[in-house]
Amino acid sequence: MKRLLTVRSSYLYIVVGSALLSGISLFIVYRAFVFLYSHNAPDSFLVRLSHWLMNHIGKTPIAVLIFLTVFTGIFMLRSQKTADDVKSLLSAAEELAEKGSFEELEVMSGGELRELAAHLHRINRTEAFSANDLQTSNMEKEASGILLGNEEVMALILRMKSLLRILDDGEVSGDDPERTERLRVEAVKREALGVERFLESLMTSS
Repeated sequence: MKRLLTVRSSYLYIVVGSALLSGISLFIVYRAFVFLYSHNAPDSFLVRLSHWLMNHIGKTPIAVLIFLTVFTGIFMLRSQKTADDVKSLLSAAEELAEKGSFEELEVMSGGELRELAAHLHRINRTEAFSANDLQTSNMEKEASGILLGNEEVMALILRMKSLLRILDDGEVSGDDPERTERLRVEAVKREALGVERFLESLMTSS
């Protein structure tokens, strides 16, 4: 069944249907012309116009012209749905190529065009899921960056508290002032160097 629902068979159906309708329309026009011709006087405008057309153009060219006119009109109307579906597919494919997704795609035809629309919808959903996953990953990275920053700030606070505690201990202990002062200065230098290295590492990582 799927092999019959192709774009080629669709246009074949449109051409055959348009030809049949054009033939029926030509037969109706011919019967109406015969009816009007037989019910009008010989000197009427319709009869004189008919004679002029027959003498200058001919019956066959007139019939061919009527048939082609009706056929073209029916073919254009009937194939408009397929043309609209092809335009919708082209527009969706263009948006998918440029933006990574498309907003709307409606296909009225069946067969190959509907299958193509289904494939594009599947690709569009896949791209949407990928975009959501990427956004979630970026949010997780930002959150981890914030946590890392809080840990670094906490480490700096602990370093500063250690310096303050060394200074306080130095002020309290008074047994040997010179030795206490020397030890306190060394401890302060050591902690200050640690804070300096810590700040340098922060500047390098940022």
